[in-house]
Amino acid sequence: MIPKNLKELLDLQEKNHAIRPNDAQAKTGLKELGLDENSEFGLIYRHYYPSNFQSNTSYEFLSDIAEPYNEVLEGTRFAHETWELPGKFIAFTSMQGEGCYLLDRNTGGVWDFDLAERKQFMSGTPSPTWLSFYEFLAWYLS
Repeated sequence: MIPKNLKELLDLQEKNHAIRPNDAQAKTGLKELGLDENSEFGLIYRHYYPSNFQSNTSYEFLSDIAEPYNEVLEGTRFAHETWELPGKFIAFTSMQGEGCYLLDRNTGGVWDFDLAERKQFMSGTPSPTWLSFYEFLAWYLS
């Protein structure tokens, strides 16, 4: 269930055409990523087009998992194959600035990843920037 404070922020995004009327393609995209459709990430992507969200706190745009193609899957493949990041991470934003936001599919934590800090990141010492996708999204939409 989406927390009330986050739901209020999401409702403000309706004017940005952020409501997904049909979740069939989103469910397929989540399955391709190996993510539970009822996880925090899954619930948001099933009900909204996060790529249409407007943020006042971040210049990064969130990628979509369905239309016109699964941008999150493509970005994640790039992160795994080119940057050699562990398979548990899902890249759900553009990587144009040699960084992105990463979701840990096992814990739900979100990292603000910077390629310049890859060695430290790979050592496992940094903690997630946000403990959950809902926490990240509340920050992103504030």
